[in-house]
Parts: sequence; structure tokens; C-alpha cells
Amino acid sequence: MIYILRTIVLPAFLLGFLGPGFSLAQNRSVRQAPLQGYFLADSVEIGRPFQYSLTYRHPAIKDVLFPDTGRHFSPYQVQKVVVFPTQTTGTGVAAVSRDSAVYTLISFETDTIQRLQVPIRVIGDADCTQLWSRVDSVFLRSKLLLAKSDSVQSQPPKLATETDLATLQQQFNYLALVTGFSLVGLVAFLVYLLLGRTITQQWKLYQLNRQHLRFLSEYNRFCRNINSYTASETANQAIVLWKFYLERLDSLPYTSMTTPELAEQMADNRVTDALREADRMIYGGSFSPQSQPALRLLGEIATQTYRRARTRLQLRGSVEASTNEKTTEPSSIA
Repeated sequence: MIYILRTIVLPAFLLGFLGPGFSLAQNRSVRQAPLQGYFLADSVEIGRPFQYSLTYRHPAIKDVLFPDTGRHFSPYQVQKVVVFPTQTTGTGVAAVSRDSAVYTLISFETDTIQRLQVPIRVIGDADCTQLWSRVDSVFLRSKLLLAKSDSVQSQPPKLATETDLATLQQQFNYLALVTGFSLVGLVAFLVYLLLGRTITQQWKLYQLNRQHLRFLSEYNRFCRNINSYTASETANQAIVLWKFYLERLDSLPYTSMTTPELAEQMADNRVTDALREADRMIYGGSFSPQSQPALRLLGEIATQTYRRARTRLQLRGSVEASTNEKTTEPSSIA
């Protein structure tokens, strides 16, 4: 009975006296340091981003400056910084604030174990107090295969600091060429299906206009240069050019027609008089004040014929477009 009481009372007595001290020591060991800086991963790879966390707990009345990303994180490169809002617990003098940030870093170092220690500055009334975080380390995870030697132990490969560039042979990308030509051909085919007749008609109108401008330029030059000495040769060149141009516009054999046949075809007294004046210049070599006006009149006739040909071409395109629309419309059954 006494043994049982001893085994029950003695532990309770020790727990009652030693419990508060033991709990206080345990809380002190669990309590975190005010400044904490550590890697969020245990290993990193060269050129791969990894993160470093920095946290500082301080009185709410104090201001804190976190480390400069351009100097204090060397030899690492800072890719991104995420700053979290300040969290304050408590009120009054006992209020405690918590500032934290996460830095995304990139390392190009080849050391197996890489370390980092960064400072913060607490702003005081007269100066700043600099505090350093504990040194934290991270391991380099390499994907290079270890070079096996004759011995049992494997030695890591040595990284070359300088290498000669190898000249690569240029290769033509035939697949891209074929794909490009196929796409261009497909686009051109679709454009032709949608706007083919319109483009063809506009091209014909453009060619017709260019031909008329060339004709006027050459024909007007003959009209300006004609005189009593060159009447026969110049008038002949002008009439030949005029007949060839009208033949192209109307698709009639004007070049093989005589003056009476042309007059009958034109059915215009003014054209008849102008052609007779041209015959007198060509065959008789005569030059009169009516010679140049006669040639200019024939030029105006050519311009009128050009306008009629242009109108016919436009009407033909409109008729073809309307015909195609009718043929593509679905038939309805009443």
C-alpha cells in the first residue's frame, strides 16, 4: 500500500513543482528567432528558379529596410520579389509586426553546396541597426552523369571554362518552303474564287486605259509636228496609227478599209471630211489650215470609241456577275 502511494504521489509532486519550469524552457526552445531567412527547397539546378523566404518580427513602432536585390543576394540573380503586407498582432507597446517577402532566385554557380546570408536594417532615431540572417545552405542537383573511372570511386566531370564553337552545316527547311507555297496558293485560289472576275475586269480596264494614253501621246505628237514639209509622211503615220487603234477597240478591219468605206462605216460627215483632208495630205502633199483640225477631229473620234469600248467592258462584267448570282441561287418549288 505504501509502495503504491509512493509511486502515485511522488511523480505528481515532481510534476507540480517542475512542470512550470519545464514548460517555460520548452516554449523558449520553440520560440522562433526574430529574423529568419531560409531556402524553400533543399536542392536547386543551374539556371532553374528557386525561392528564398525572409521574415522579420519587430515592434510595431519600428521601420525596417529589407535587403537590396542588386547587392545582397550575390552571386544569385533575383528574378522576382513578392512582398506580403505587414501583419500586426497586439495593441499598444506590446504590438508586434511581421514583415515577410519571398525572392525568386537563379543560380549559375557550380558549387555543390551554396549558401546565402542577407541583412536587414532597422531604422532608429539616429542611425540604422543592421541585422544578419542565419546562413542557410542548399545543395546543387546536377543532371550530368558521373564519369566512371577504373577505380571504384567515380569522379565528377570537370566543367570547361572555354570551348571552341563548332561550325554547323546550313540546312534548308524544305518543309517550311512547301508549307509557305501551299498557304500562298490556297489564299490566292480563295481570292480568285471570290474576286476573280472583278480583278480580271479591273485589269482589262487598266490595260485599256494604258493603251489609250499611249495612243494619245503618240498621235498628238504627230499632230503637233505636222507642217507643209512633212505633211505627207506625218499624216500617213497618224492615219495608220489611228486605224490600228480603232481596229483594236472595235475588232473591225479598219486597216484594210478605204476612205469611202471608213466614211460609210462611221456614218459621220465630219469624219468623212477629215479623212478626205488626210488623203490630200498623204497623196497630194498639200497642207492647209484645215489639216491639223482634221487630225484632231480623228483623235476625238478615237477617244469616243475608247469610251464606248470601256462601257461595253463594264456592262459585260455586270451581266456576267448577275448571271452567276442567278445560277448560284437555289431553286424553290411552289
